[in-house]
Amino acid sequence: MLSFPPDWTFVFQIILFLVLWTFLRRLLFEPNLAVLKTREERGAGALKEASRVKAEAEEMGEQYRTRLTETRAGAMQQVDIVYREAEEQTRALLASARADAARTVAGMRETLAQELAEARQSLTASVPTFSREIAAKLLGRPLT
Repeated sequence: MLSFPPDWTFVFQIILFLVLWTFLRRLLFEPNLAVLKTREERGAGALKEASRVKAEAEEMGEQYRTRLTETRAGAMQQVDIVYREAEEQTRALLASARADAARTVAGMRETLAQELAEARQSLTASVPTFSREIAAKLLGRPLT
């Protein structure tokens, strides 16, 4: 039973508790707290390192996307330039082919006109002979 004022056992229990507390604090609690603190610091350091690496990765990804966009734009410009050059070469070739065709047609027309003129001259020279032969056949007798 508890009596007032407490007897000497109560004081002895308090002293034993304080001695045990001091002993446990130095041998058990403080080393465990130090280990927990070290673990927490390492965990925080690892988290910092992870966030730094993540930020670097995101930055590198952004740089990659930027370079990829620039490269695509440059490639598209080069494709456009090549396409325009090809169109210009096509136009030049078509113009050259048309000019050659026009020269060929003009040459053929001249040749045809010369042949037609020669044929007319030849036929004009042969008209009297043809007319006599036709008349001889129509009359049934030779003309003199």
